[in-house]
Formats: sequence, C-alpha cells, structure tokens
Amino acid sequence: MSAVEPLATTDGNRSGTTGRIVVRVVFGLLSAYVLWQSIGNLVTVVQNVHAFNAFVTGNGGATLARSVPWTWLVVDVLVAPVAYVVAWFVTRRTTLARMVGVFFVAFAAAGVVWLDLQLYVPSLLNL
Repeated sequence: MSAVEPLATTDGNRSGTTGRIVVRVVFGLLSAYVLWQSIGNLVTVVQNVHAFNAFVTGNGGATLARSVPWTWLVVDVLVAPVAYVVAWFVTRRTTLARMVGVFFVAFAAAGVVWLDLQLYVPSLLNL
C-alpha cells in the first residue's frame, strides 16, 4: 500500500507541473506580444519625431522641433517583462489557481500601463 501512495503523488505533481508550465507559456506569449507592440511604438515614435524635426528645421521652424520622450518609451518597453518576472517570482510556491490569478492580475496591470503610455506619448508630441 505504501508503494502506491508515492506514485499517486508523483502523478499529481506532474499534472501540477504541466499546468504551471502552460500558465507560464501562455502569459509569456501574451507578455511577448505587449513587448513587441511596445518596441514597435518606440521605433515608430522615434522615426516620426525625427521626420517632423527634419521637416520643420528644413523649413525654417527649428524652434518647433520636438524631443523624443525616451523616458516614457523605455518605461513602455519595460512594463510587460517586469510584470511577467514579478509574477513568476511571486508564484514560485503557490497553487495553480493562485498562480493563474497572479499572472492574470500582473498581465492586466501591465496592459493598463502599456495602453496608457501608448495614448500618452503621442499627446506629448502634438504632431
């Protein structure tokens, strides 16, 4: 009888480990998507600011040139990876249900900050 009990715990452990891996992969892919969009926003904003500055400088309006909001663009890029890493470390020793909850809250919070910055950065430039 005692030989059967460790086998049952091992099977339960495997399904728990599989579930944890699935949660990490799913939320990792979601965070990677947000990171990809943030990098795309950074590249687009920098190109647009440089093009605008070249245009106004070439037409005698050098005082209208804008600076690139690097601080906000870098924060925008770092939000998703930092939220994912924090969720990973917080859920190292929790149950699967709590892990899903923490990753969901971390992704939602990162999404809110990311979307706010996506809307805030262009308003800084008024292009």
